[in-house]
Formats: sequence, structure tokens, C-alpha cells
Amino acid sequence: MSDTKAKLDEIRRMMNSSEVIEGFGLSNEENIHIYGYHPEDEQIVRHFVKKLRDSKLNCNLKVFDLYEIFLSLCEKKKIMKVIPKLEEKKGSKGLFREIQKFATVDAFISEMKYEPHGEKDVILITGIGSAFPFMRIHKLLNAIQPYFSNMPIFVLYPGEYDGHELRLFNCLKANPYYRAFNIK
Repeated sequence: MSDTKAKLDEIRRMMNSSEVIEGFGLSNEENIHIYGYHPEDEQIVRHFVKKLRDSKLNCNLKVFDLYEIFLSLCEKKKIMKVIPKLEEKKGSKGLFREIQKFATVDAFISEMKYEPHGEKDVILITGIGSAFPFMRIHKLLNAIQPYFSNMPIFVLYPGEYDGHELRLFNCLKANPYYRAFNIK
């Protein structure tokens, strides 16, 4: 737990660093930073994000909670109230297939896009575990760069990231992703 708090303090420091915001030292590398934390520390991470949103920072923080985006997509499709009936009728796998028709990577990115981008904008992506299995972070990160290539992206990931693979909840099958810096 104290390790998680120390790492979150480091993330806050990085977000306030002009070197990170401006991407100094990157040679054609993506300015993406992933912190893989123990899933049991989820409440600590949520508390950190809440406090971070209320803090005065040197950057312009844009927080994107993937679960909130997922719920917004469901609201737009007007299916929130019928989800239990859909699952009863089609089963969990059938419901998943129906939701995947509109909860696509492009739909998530569309909810995240904004203009104009400021020079000190920093993106923080959260809610990854709650949005699973409807959105997988490796797929989103692969598609997001053209829209946010000029700013740092921080990902709070409930699982392991070793610089090459992401393992959600420290137990699911690993997915390759090597374009990010691992916040160890």
C-alpha cells in the first residue's frame, strides 16, 4: 500500500514536470506512462484521482474514466434500463456481443476527443478494470495516438505492466503493449 502511495506521488510529480509535459528526451517514442498497481489498491488510486482533480497542477489535467465513458455510451444508446432484460434473453455472451456493436474503440475515442489542445494538457486514463471486458486498454492506446500525439498520457492500470505486456488484475492473459514507459 505505501508503495502505491509513493508511486502515485511520483506520478503527480511527473505531471508537474515541464520535461514530461514537453516530451524532452523522447526520440520518436510515445509519451505514454503506465503505472500497474495491485488491484486491491483500487480505492487508494480512486482517492488519488479525486484529490488530483481538485489540485492545483502545473498542467491542464484531462481525466478520462473508461467506465464513465462506457456508461455514457450505454446512455446514448438508451439501453441502460433494458440491460438486465437483454442479458436474461440473450445470456451474458449475447449481451456482450450487443454492447460490442456500439462500445467500440472509435466510440471511446470519440467521447475523449476535444479541441483545442493546450500546450500543458496531460491525459490521465482511469477506470480500466471497471470497463473490462468492454474496452481493453492496449486496443485503446494503439488507436489513440493520432488524436493525442502532442501530449503525455498517464494510465493507471489495475494489474501488471512490465514494459512489454499488460496483465489485467494480475491474472488474465497478457496482452502485448510496448510503446509506453513503465512507472515501476
